[in-house]
Amino acid sequence: MAASSSIQNLNKPKDAFEQLEDEEGTRQGFCHIRIQQRTGRKTITTVQGVAPEYDLKKIVRYLKKNHIPKRNIMPAKSILLHALIAFRIMNVFLVRTYFVPDELFQSVEVAHWAMYGTGYLSWEWMASLRSVLHPLMISLLYFLGHIFVIDSDLFIIQSPRILHALLFALSDYCYYKFAKRILPSNGAKYALLSYLSCWFVWYCAPRTLSNTLETILTLFALQWYPLSKDDLKKSYWPYISIGFLTILIRPTAILIWIPFGLWHLLRTNSSIELFYTCLLSCFPVLFLATVLDSVAYGKLTFTIWNFIRFNVLEGGSSHFGSHPWHWFLSQGLPAVLTIHLVPILWGMVVAIRNHSISFVFFCVPALYITIHSFIAHKEHRFLLPIIPILCLFAGFFFQSKLSYRMKKYYIFWIPLLLVVNVSLAVYFGLFHQVGPFSATYWIIEDAKLRFPKEQHFELVHLMPCFSLPQYSYFHGLNVTVTALDCSPDFTHRMGHVDQADRFHNDPKLWVDTNLDLVKKAHYLVFYGKIYRKVQYSITSLGFKICAHFFHAHFLSSIRQDHYIVVEYNCNGTTVDHPEYGEVIQLTGDQRQHIKDFLCRVGIVKEENCKIHGF
Repeated sequence: MAASSSIQNLNKPKDAFEQLEDEEGTRQGFCHIRIQQRTGRKTITTVQGVAPEYDLKKIVRYLKKNHIPKRNIMPAKSILLHALIAFRIMNVFLVRTYFVPDELFQSVEVAHWAMYGTGYLSWEWMASLRSVLHPLMISLLYFLGHIFVIDSDLFIIQSPRILHALLFALSDYCYYKFAKRILPSNGAKYALLSYLSCWFVWYCAPRTLSNTLETILTLFALQWYPLSKDDLKKSYWPYISIGFLTILIRPTAILIWIPFGLWHLLRTNSSIELFYTCLLSCFPVLFLATVLDSVAYGKLTFTIWNFIRFNVLEGGSSHFGSHPWHWFLSQGLPAVLTIHLVPILWGMVVAIRNHSISFVFFCVPALYITIHSFIAHKEHRFLLPIIPILCLFAGFFFQSKLSYRMKKYYIFWIPLLLVVNVSLAVYFGLFHQVGPFSATYWIIEDAKLRFPKEQHFELVHLMPCFSLPQYSYFHGLNVTVTALDCSPDFTHRMGHVDQADRFHNDPKLWVDTNLDLVKKAHYLVFYGKIYRKVQYSITSLGFKICAHFFHAHFLSSIRQDHYIVVEYNCNGTTVDHPEYGEVIQLTGDQRQHIKDFLCRVGIVKEENCKIHGF
């Protein structure tokens, strides 16, 4: 009875002080703590009877600071997930620039070829070096678009990017959950903030790169990775299956899973059970991938072996360019992480000093970078999958006691991270290497005006190979796209020079010896400095400059230029005119252009050349 009388009914009284005078003990020096139910689940707690010599306002301030649980700064799970999805969708439309050929020619071009029968298959697909799993995912998206009759030009171009962005948002959420298993609550928030604010992650997230999908699947898999002894008792086969799928899509991902796998093996109570779990988890994935690849290539194919044999055993990766062994340390990491390197490196020191994280999280990036350093060809995008692992250490830095002692310095660090990375994200996402897409979109719109939908036209890219989008961006148009070939010589002939190298060694000679190809083109696309070398030859064939587009302020290759030039073929011919006899006839208004040409080469004098109106 005593216990029941000390707990008040939530619905009685409506006002916590309503029956103050009637309750026993109110005038006998007792302190009464009551609860009152408000709307829904909300309640309030009231305290009455504290001696007057105490300052109630000071007590309230103390309770608010030390005893009343604070609201979680991080939004609720659903709110966080929706915020990440909105963030990545915005990411899609604020990254409009060209990065590397693989974002098109290892994904959407292959998917467009599989679904619609038009698309450029690069030499890697002819040599069976790539698994079809990634393009197949995009092909299924195109198939759904075709079924629901929504496969417009915009859908073909943007839907794969939106799909990758949505998957990346889910992986962001998985990353936060994974970070909470390793770091204190505040540390996990800072790790997520560090990861989301990295300009290079923003730059890559919506792109249809295999590296992007590799990062997504790695973070998905880590959700089931056993970190504690209790986790070892739970089901962990999903991380093995997803991790193995990641390796099939991007074989270099094995460098991430070797340390995690060995650490799991060292802590397991039954290595036999782990072996059988791996076997049962990997075999269905391997079987399905082998069947799909073999059907696609028309023969029994193990793409993972072909990839390793060509790039590692035969040194084929050097075909794309060679870099010094220290490139990732001296250029790669500083470029993609910028000032994130400071909290990451400092966080590593804090983690080692406090013994607050397993050594495996040091081993993963160390092994990944070390092995990649011995491979001749290196690119910034290869670092993308280990950035989330490195950002865990930034979480240690921001939540450490060492950081709190330096509060007057580090309170400026997060704003500095945001200012630097937002600036880089805006520049690289909207301006750097925007030319390929600008030129392609212009040609698409111009061709729709010049040619009826079913009329065929020719487009020739006289640029470094894979410099511009091809058939996937010309969806629904009857076009033939010709680009310079740079396939490696699989026969290993001495002195082999590919087509792209021959063109850039002497552009004018190449144009003169390939006049048939050039003459039949309706559009020619060059970098500005190459156009200047072949300008006379091209102009004499009846081409005129239609447009030129800004490409980049600084160039990633000596074969590039700051501007891209598009020329249109005027379709020149000679006809017999009933009044003037044999005359030159060109498509479109070419009057000033022809006058400039005739006067420049000395065929007529300027004072003798008259331009007439209609």
